[in-house]
This record gives sequence, C-alpha cells and structure tokens, in this order.
Amino acid sequence: MKVNFFIAGAPKSGTTSLYQYLCQHKEIEMCSIKEPDFFSSTALKKEQTYYGNDPIKSIEKYNKLFSNKKDLLRGEASVSYLFYDDVAKKIKKYNEKAKIIIILRNPVDRAFSHYLMDYRLGLVSENFEDIVKKRIDHKNALLYYQQYVSVGEYYHQVERYIKVFGPEKLLIVNYDDFKNNLADTFEKICLFLNISHTFKVDFTKSYNIYKRPRNKIVRWVYSFTRLRKILSQIIPKIAVNYIIKMLFTESKKPKLSSGARKFLISHYKDDIINLSKLLNQDLSSWIK
Repeated sequence: MKVNFFIAGAPKSGTTSLYQYLCQHKEIEMCSIKEPDFFSSTALKKEQTYYGNDPIKSIEKYNKLFSNKKDLLRGEASVSYLFYDDVAKKIKKYNEKAKIIIILRNPVDRAFSHYLMDYRLGLVSENFEDIVKKRIDHKNALLYYQQYVSVGEYYHQVERYIKVFGPEKLLIVNYDDFKNNLADTFEKICLFLNISHTFKVDFTKSYNIYKRPRNKIVRWVYSFTRLRKILSQIIPKIAVNYIIKMLFTESKKPKLSSGARKFLISHYKDDIINLSKLLNQDLSSWIK
C-alpha cells in the first residue's frame, strides 16, 4: 500500500478545503487526519515550531492512517511538505510514481492570512508589520518571520519539486482559480489524478473561515496547543463544533496596512518574477 498523491502546500491557500472535497470522492481515500507531517517530521522536530506539532514518525503508524481497501487512490495533505528542503526527495524515495498538488496564493495575502490565524489562536500578539520588518524582540521572532514571510518565497520550493518529480507529476493550482472557479479547478485536479471528474461534490461548505475570539480570555486559553489537541480527541466532534461557535464569532477580516503590503510586495517581487518564468504563468497581479 502506497500513498499515491500529496497536497504539499502552501499553508493558508485552500488546502483544507481541497482535502475535504477530495474526501467526498468515491474513488479516493484521504488520510484519516490532515497534516500527518510524516515526511517533514525530522525537520519539524529540529525546528520546534510554536504550533505544538506532533507528526507521525514511523511508517507503521503512517500506514494505519489508511484502510486496506483496494482500488482506491490514496492521498494526504501536509502543508509543511513544500517548505522543507529534504521532503520532496523523501516522498520520491517512498513512491517514485507519486503525484504532487501545490496550491499557490498571492504571498502577501497568504502571509497576512497566516498571521491572522496565529493571532486568533493566541500564538502571536506582536504587530504584523513589525514582524515582517524584523522590528520585534521575541523568542519566536525568527519563526514568525519564517512562517509569514519565508514560506511565501515559492520559487525555490516549487523548483525543487519540479527537479525531483518532473513537471508532469506536478499540478500547480492558482489559489484565485480555486476560490473563484472552484468547480472547474476541481475538475482539473480530478483529471490530473485520473479519477472521474463528473462525481458530484458538495462545494457549499467553506473551511477555515476567519473567526475572532469573543474575548481575550478565550484567546489566552486557546493558545495552549497541546490542551486543544487533547480536548479535540476526547470531545465528540459535534460538541467541538458547538464549542467553537460559542467561543468564536465570524467577523470581517482586519485589513493589511498599506505600509506592510508595499514592503512585502517589494520583498517578493523578484521571487514572483522568477516563479512566473518557471511556471510560464502571468503572476503580475501579485506585485501590483
């Protein structure tokens, strides 16, 4: 039994939604948990990010995340796979026929969305613009910068997967297409995976919608990542959804300051130009 395809990233680019939509497909079995991080476990352990990651470390445990049903295409989604240097080669060694799906979002918007997620979870309190301009003195300053800025430097990350797998084994999806033309983009993904593209999928539900903690106490309690994981394992899913609705409220997203936007556009400009040439795609809208 081998996993046939991987959603490798990027973070905050619709990978959770794609994972959920693919879970509905009758020809596919997605990993029982999103983000097992098996092929990036060594890097995550070495780095000790502030997310409280608990990646799957053994192939035996990894295999148990899938059933033994035959004639199903198996897939998993771990957004850490795109960023870390050695993951592509590890996946190739595991399954040389594996296919890779990568969703790329405007790196400026992606960075701020990532920050808002961490802020909601109580994992960061510092000002976003101060973080990206390296003006903070915090134990996680370098990790914040990595997660919000470096992760969005796509060129070398994508180039690495092209070199390891070849362009025919990669599908690069533009987040804007995924968001604005979901049905057509999902059909394209199905064709890439050689599965039925006429299968009816429920696209009505959105995932990872921006939610704001109702107060500072909720945000503080929610910042304990290990506590959240323990509670999510012992509390029924229906109850978890109800609790989240009680503790968080959907609201309008804060806007990125013009100063931070201009700074990040300037920072990413060369990387975007190189990526555009690599993929032969017009990504000029990302630097406007």
